[in-house]
Amino acid sequence: MKKLIFALPIAILLAAPAVSGEAIELSEQQQAKLDKRLEGRTAGEPQSCISMNDQRNMTVISDDILIFGSRRNAKTIYVNKPYGGCRNAANSILSYSRPTSSLCKGEIIKLIDSASRIEMGSCAFGDFVPYTKNED
Repeated sequence: MKKLIFALPIAILLAAPAVSGEAIELSEQQQAKLDKRLEGRTAGEPQSCISMNDQRNMTVISDDILIFGSRRNAKTIYVNKPYGGCRNAANSILSYSRPTSSLCKGEIIKLIDSASRIEMGSCAFGDFVPYTKNED
């Protein structure tokens, strides 16, 4: 029974339509990476902003899913689905300015080609959904 409870948030996350109205599709490798990161975690209420001072790293799962890790609370990670996706995110350097100490929904992410260092496009952050490790 416990396994079904944990699998439900992952299914909801992936079944949710993207801005374009299409469901997010992940490769087997991307799905495995996402499953590993979300294993044993429960989704919380979406947040508009997260503190930048608390963020350790950003992991690109796919063009549609970014994960932020917390410095202060290793139990919680934040899943972000950029509006309309973030084309070529996995193959780019993602750059974002921080006018405040928070990262917020709607802020622009610049995609920079890792070889040429030329800006190749941009996308915008969606809501930040916290996933917290369950107590054993």
